Amino acid sequence: MLMLWAFFPIVSQVFYASGSYIQNYLTDTAFPKKRAGALIAAQVPKFLFAALLMFAIFGRLVFVLPLGSALGFVLAGAINVIASMTFYKAFQAGDAADVLIYNQLSPLISLALGVAILGETITASQGLGFLFIMVAIVIVVFGSTRKSERNNPNLKVIATTLTAAFFSIFSDIVFALFAREYTADINLFAKSFFFFEIGSALCATVLFICMPHWRGALKTVFVKSKNHNRNLLALVVDWILNILAELLYKYGLLIVPVVAMMTAVGKVSNLFMSFFFTMFIGRIFPKFIHGKRITRQIIARYIIAGVLIVTGIIIMN
Repeated sequence: MLMLWAFFPIVSQVFYASGSYIQNYLTDTAFPKKRAGALIAAQVPKFLFAALLMFAIFGRLVFVLPLGSALGFVLAGAINVIASMTFYKAFQAGDAADVLIYNQLSPLISLALGVAILGETITASQGLGFLFIMVAIVIVVFGSTRKSERNNPNLKVIATTLTAAFFSIFSDIVFALFAREYTADINLFAKSFFFFEIGSALCATVLFICMPHWRGALKTVFVKSKNHNRNLLALVVDWILNILAELLYKYGLLIVPVVAMMTAVGKVSNLFMSFFFTMFIGRIFPKFIHGKRITRQIIARYIIAGVLIVTGIIIMN
């Protein structure tokens, strides 16, 4: 039986992976070159809605938090926006499938930051389970890239993806650092998530003010373009998916014993969601996803990786 915390990163990746392909569609087909960062400004309503949702449910209770902790969650939200902007640049430099594959190396970053900042310790069984999961990641990552790509990798995509992964994990680490001062109950989650979203909204707004060329891009994509209605619908769906993903993932950070473990489980779950969307749904919605042909080797590789992942989670438990 999986530990309760494993449920949250696994299910959250269904929504994260879905949103990633919508973002890839928008950056590939809708935004002018070097304007994908404008999507950050388009997320401001989503950040504010998520914060208002917490306030609507829990009322003034969301404000009952020490100033230092509140600022910590605001900082985590701001860092997460920086990560998102970097991910958009990665999507613009390469396909979503490539970005999601290279992003699987992030558990190693999480392990290093968790030990260095949170002072986490890894038990022998947790370390062995983590190793099984990383082996599964290596099998999928190296098996999913063609030999020519391995010999001549797109260094820009790799560097941008890993930079985005660093900021994303650093945001999680900061969030966990301030959250672990308290009991992980639903009230703390409401407070932490409220200030996290406020921090995200503030950072995105500042970036929007500092990037005047984003305004024209947003106006063109969502108001003036021939497909503006479709683009706006895609954006709203992405908002919904992202809010659901963040709610699950952030709550998981409050109860997970080791952040690196949750990152490892979450990333491989994201990879399998990526596989599903790329291989299957891509044939139905090719404009959203670059479909790839399914071969026996690909299926076998994912089956082997899946066995290793399940084994790793069981060992961690």
